[in-house]
Amino acid sequence: MNSSKEHNAKGILDRFTNPGKIQLISTVNLHSGLPYQRPVRPGHVKHLIRTWNPTYLTPVEVSYRDGKYNIVNGQHRIEAMRKMNGGENLMVQCLVYTGLTYQQEAAMYYLLDKTSGHLKLANAMNALLESGTDPSIIDIKQRIERAGFTWALGKPAGVTYEIKPVREIINAYQKLGGHTFSRMLGLMAGAWHGTQNSLKSGMISGMALFLKTHETELEDYEFIRRLSQVDPAEIIQLAQVDRPAMRYARLIRKKYNEQGAKMLPDRFRK
Repeated sequence: MNSSKEHNAKGILDRFTNPGKIQLISTVNLHSGLPYQRPVRPGHVKHLIRTWNPTYLTPVEVSYRDGKYNIVNGQHRIEAMRKMNGGENLMVQCLVYTGLTYQQEAAMYYLLDKTSGHLKLANAMNALLESGTDPSIIDIKQRIERAGFTWALGKPAGVTYEIKPVREIINAYQKLGGHTFSRMLGLMAGAWHGTQNSLKSGMISGMALFLKTHETELEDYEFIRRLSQVDPAEIIQLAQVDRPAMRYARLIRKKYNEQGAKMLPDRFRK
């Protein structure tokens, strides 16, 4: 993420001056699995157990809110300690914050986990959404949902109208702006009805470049009519998966031109 987004997240925490207090808490009382958190990865837990060194163990960051001790950062460590204790609960040293809101917890999670290098882009976006600190990410999600899609920032279900790419969606939004980004989603939904092939990363990047190039001369009805006759798998195959967006954009234009008399000129740089 860029520095402005990190600054927005940090700003929430800067207004909270409580430095936290060290407490010993039983793991039975520690609550995790909050929406802003990434799922516990068994492989990471096993790695922690194999490389465990108590000398470098830091307190688990915890937020006491609404009568619960919420793990903000350290759920993998907690799971590893439980397993090493035979699956039984144990006392753990925690750094406990009081007075945090849910949004502040999410912002803290984003900053702490991002610093550790463990946070994947999809998890980072999910945490930012939950923190409410990034207006552009919130706008992207709202536009995706208004177009009838869901943004699978957690574990994808592999269903129709489910968008999995993250970086390509953010790039498309930044390239097109909000209004045209929504238009792109509408064109894709109308032509391909949310099929998974139509929502692969190359298709999204290619559509963004295609629409940016032909924005003023493209008729939405004609695009939907023509491209609905083209299987996205054909475009993917011709483009060769994971090739640059330019290849996808040119093929989308080519397929558009094949389905009607009115042609779009090739305006892409050679």
